[in-house]
Amino acid sequence: MGLDPNQHQGLFGESFVRVLASAAGLIVSRAELDVDGCDFTISHKGVFGATRHPKIDVQVKSWSRPICRDGHWKYRMHGRHFNELAGTDFALPRFLVLVIVPDDCADYATTRHDVVELKHGAYWLSLQDRQPVNGAPDAKVAVDVPVDNLLTVDALRMLMAPTASARVGA
Repeated sequence: MGLDPNQHQGLFGESFVRVLASAAGLIVSRAELDVDGCDFTISHKGVFGATRHPKIDVQVKSWSRPICRDGHWKYRMHGRHFNELAGTDFALPRFLVLVIVPDDCADYATTRHDVVELKHGAYWLSLQDRQPVNGAPDAKVAVDVPVDNLLTVDALRMLMAPTASARVGA
């Protein structure tokens, strides 16, 4: 028995982020138990700017049927997941990473001798400017993730900068 489609999609989304972090020379770690709503802590070994060993927390969501309007991915997430990212009272900056994936898992990756291509892309968003929501934990919360917030090697390094937590949009 293999992975069900949701497990497969989620694993690919998390792996997508790990590949980008690895290419950026960053360290990805996972807590032994997921009790705080973050999938990974991404860290930089040594001094980065004026900070030693900076870290960020990320929550990774994957989406195979994206809706894009007005330059934003129109994502809806569970309130309990949203609340684990909203606000400023965290020890580390937190970011949502939304990975847009193909609808068909056979299209996730293409390999040739000189390149591995992962489809489609990942986008980041800070929710520090939003307040946690009240209501049912499974109620959906609308989140607009800017298409301009493409998660790249350079973008990941930028998010590691101490002032990055102040970057709400782009």
